Amino acid sequence: MFGRSVRRILIASAFGLALIAARQRAVLHPAPPQITNGPTFSNEVVRVFQNRCQSCHHPGDIAPFSLMTYADAAAHADAIKYMTQTRQMPPWKPTPACGDFADARVLGQDEIDLLAKWADNGAPEGNVADLPPAKNFDGGWALGQPDLVLSYAEPYTPPLTGDVYRCFPMPTNLPADSYVSAIDIKPGDRQTVHHVIAYIDTNGDSQKLDEADPGPGYTSFGGPGFSLNSLSSTLGGWAPGARPAVLPDDVAMSLPANSRIVLQVHYHPHGVAVVPDQTQIGIYFAKKKPNKIVYMLPLINQNFTIPPNNPNYLVSASYNVALPVHLYLVFPHMHLLGRKMHVTATPFGGNEQCLINIDDWDFNWQGQYKFSQPIAVTAGTRLSLDAYYDNSTDNWRNPNNPPKPVSWGEQTTDEMCISFFGFTIDSLFATDQPPSATQIFRAVQ
Repeated sequence: MFGRSVRRILIASAFGLALIAARQRAVLHPAPPQITNGPTFSNEVVRVFQNRCQSCHHPGDIAPFSLMTYADAAAHADAIKYMTQTRQMPPWKPTPACGDFADARVLGQDEIDLLAKWADNGAPEGNVADLPPAKNFDGGWALGQPDLVLSYAEPYTPPLTGDVYRCFPMPTNLPADSYVSAIDIKPGDRQTVHHVIAYIDTNGDSQKLDEADPGPGYTSFGGPGFSLNSLSSTLGGWAPGARPAVLPDDVAMSLPANSRIVLQVHYHPHGVAVVPDQTQIGIYFAKKKPNKIVYMLPLINQNFTIPPNNPNYLVSASYNVALPVHLYLVFPHMHLLGRKMHVTATPFGGNEQCLINIDDWDFNWQGQYKFSQPIAVTAGTRLSLDAYYDNSTDNWRNPNNPPKPVSWGEQTTDEMCISFFGFTIDSLFATDQPPSATQIFRAVQ
């Protein structure tokens, strides 16, 4: 009941209420004739949608309706005005004073005013000759058709109750080592898939686990059930609300020849009949061999218990960076009790730098955030996070009534405290063997 379905219902309900109010106003005050000397869909409005909205508002994705065409948008003009003026849309959780992120879904006041004026003028279409080239979302993919799409051979139907972590090994059949600039994950059953992590298996261990477990895939809580060989054993993941991020041309993730991608899918039944799932991963290959490899590693605290009736409980984590690195991505993650997360970098003897700050955490709108420019992190820098949790009855997302102690765990009703980082190592190039995670990030004593 706390999964993607709630988010879609809330979004649709908000848009629906706005649309009902707009229709009531239209009955009492008929719309004036369209004014075409102001903003039109074909000229100004569609460009705002392309830049800020269409990555979600296209057929087959997260949003309740499309904004790809004039007919799509005009039917919701008043609701668009309301949701943008109240800044409920587009959803963007990082606070503006912390971090500089690429592809930020934030409307400027001039864009909000433009959409309002368009709606007030009767939502004119304008001259179709003014339309820019349409964005390509082939197959419903936010970045267009991937270079490689993988999924499990047979659909998997999770049980009716209880959270399940199911791993699905999928051979890439790549004849040579390849490099990945972006991944996108498309859940088959959007209401039940809680999150997905994509691991890389170069030894075939995952296939043996699959063969020993009846049905598609195999069950494995925690990690994927086999040893991860290096820092480059993870391609990233997906959580509700996350959008794919494209790495710069000179960096990429590594995908070895003949490897398997293992999707670990967390299923969380939502109180109604489940349907067969066949989640897909889309791979976008780098256009050229990169200079650097991007590795993924979490900053994590697994040793905490949030007491009941505490509305602002702090959980922290930190480690020291042993080697100079550059940060490209940051991906905070909590569950239903999470309310705020603050991630910082403090150089040895220097001033704290804010990397990302989310002061209104929403499990249904998570993100993998790419810095506009990579962040240089010197050796000795401390990476830290402070996460705050509301385990009181005032938190309407709280799954327990009355509240009870909540600790780290794999279930949706448990909690987590993580910030993933995507980073390169300054001293290494694409062909170099990376050191172990403990050689790069050392626990703070």
